[in-house]
Amino acid sequence: MQQEQRINALLSTLFRFTEKLVLTGVGALALMGILQLVWSIAAHREVRLEDLLLMFIYIEIMAMTHVYFVRHAVPFTYPMFIAVTALSRLIVLQGKNIAPENLLYEGGAILLVSIAILIVRYSQRYSIDAATEPPHHDPPEQR
Repeated sequence: MQQEQRINALLSTLFRFTEKLVLTGVGALALMGILQLVWSIAAHREVRLEDLLLMFIYIEIMAMTHVYFVRHAVPFTYPMFIAVTALSRLIVLQGKNIAPENLLYEGGAILLVSIAILIVRYSQRYSIDAATEPPHHDPPEQR
């Protein structure tokens, strides 16, 4: 049994290290994407809405990796925020020449993901774990 525990500990360490390495790579690649986008904006001397939305996607990816390193878990809502931003960017990129039903489908997808975010946030607020923790009270304001 001692041998099995050592193997489990070794594999756990290996996977934890690999996870951190990959997440560091994701954060670094998101930073590279931001730098490339800024370089492209400077070269074209024009800031477009789709560029700003893409930058928000990169920032949200970096925030998601940061939160993982701080909390050792990623809240489920972060990828959902990225999905809303990506769908918004898709609508902007398609322009005025798209079929109206596609715009309705994409807008409906944004609405569904937004509702899902609200449901997840609401359920996290009233989950069993949240009920067992003491409420956080901010100190009274100094007057």
